[in-house]
Amino acid sequence: MKIQMKTIESEYNEKTGVSKVTVATDLGLITAYAYLHPDDRDIASSFAGCRYAEMRAGIKYMKEKVKISKYQLEPLKRIYNDLSQKKYYNKNNNGAKMLEKEIYKLEDGIETYKTNIKTLNERLQKAINSRDDMIKYIKNIVDKQGNK
Repeated sequence: MKIQMKTIESEYNEKTGVSKVTVATDLGLITAYAYLHPDDRDIASSFAGCRYAEMRAGIKYMKEKVKISKYQLEPLKRIYNDLSQKKYYNKNNNGAKMLEKEIYKLEDGIETYKTNIKTLNERLQKAINSRDDMIKYIKNIVDKQGNK
């Protein structure tokens, strides 16, 4: 499972403090936003905001892939359950094996996407928090130099 996203548009609006990123994927265009916290207006970074928005676009993409996979999985499971209850069902049949394999691939893909969503959410929070820590550290250094 390879995620392919290409950034089409990335912009930061200084007046509103909104970063907007649009990416092209196999599902079409996905747009995500990052909003500047009012307390951070003096340390705004268009790069950081667009990076956060791009991460959010990746999360949106993967959530949509989970929805699609679940939608595809449901009828396959229903068919498999119906077939497996028939008295002539043979689990070694090539058709049954192919059906089981497709179900497994979809379930595995869903779990992988869910894990990636969780990881990307954690990375986003870490990036936001580490930026706050870095800004505090830099301000501390500047304050110390100003007091000399």
